Amino acid sequence: MKRYSYWLLIPLTFLLLECGANNGNSANRHHYDYQVKVVSITDGDTFRGLTEDRKEIRYRVHGIDAPERGQPFSRKSKQYLSDLIYNKTVGIIVEKEGDRYGRPVVWVYTPDGKDVSAEMIRAGMAWHYKDYSDDEKYASLEKEAKNDRVGIWSDPHPVMPSELRKNQRQTKNSARCLRRDRASWKGWSIPVQGRAVPTW
Repeated sequence: MKRYSYWLLIPLTFLLLECGANNGNSANRHHYDYQVKVVSITDGDTFRGLTEDRKEIRYRVHGIDAPERGQPFSRKSKQYLSDLIYNKTVGIIVEKEGDRYGRPVVWVYTPDGKDVSAEMIRAGMAWHYKDYSDDEKYASLEKEAKNDRVGIWSDPHPVMPSELRKNQRQTKNSARCLRRDRASWKGWSIPVQGRAVPTW
């Protein structure tokens, strides 16, 4: 009876070992759409990855908005993302095939299974991009980072990059309209006795 039990324990042991391994990288790997080798970091929410067929793709990390170049913490945010994933093989889950710039919007996971978006928000290196994500975990992590005044939240007046981009677009549109109005009235003065008098 003891010998019979012993032989039963051997396959059970291998099964447990396999399950334990699947709780690590292999489990996450099965849930990924695919994996890429990170070859460059653009900023705190954008990077380039090399696929298995050697195709280089520019990715946008889902759920976060990192400081733009020239904003406070832009370099630190880029470096933090680099520390997390640069020169590493990461898991990719596609949320959207392409944004307005043609970049796939993706969830990214480190080799040990960490959600990169969550890690960036937790460290105060990116905002939770609520316009495109209603993730409660991200919202909670941002609240904690804000309360602890870490990263971007140590700035007394942090400006979300999306707001900065919106203001820049409005400024450009206003300037474009002003140039167009000036061009349409160029060479004409205020009407005199019902006639528009040219100024040239």
